[in-house]
Amino acid sequence: MKTSRIKKLKDKDVCIRCEMEICYSEMFDAQYCEKCNIWLEERCVDPLCCACSKRPIRPIAKTKTKLKKIKKPNKKKKEIVEWEI
Repeated sequence: MKTSRIKKLKDKDVCIRCEMEICYSEMFDAQYCEKCNIWLEERCVDPLCCACSKRPIRPIAKTKTKLKKIKKPNKKKKEIVEWEI
């Protein structure tokens, strides 16, 4: 038996963990919680399903962008610090 991760709260569908209103991904045809970053529906059993077969583990990808510090001298000999991604 599957357990539901969605519950009703004041006529709205909310996440069972945090009670935030759920979001829907049209690309993957599934509901998810933006705060918890979890899918609220399981994948279907069809291996040829174009939505479920390409669905990532988490709905919101976490970027691992590192910032690189660049120092540029100014004409007035003040140091300017810029950030480059």
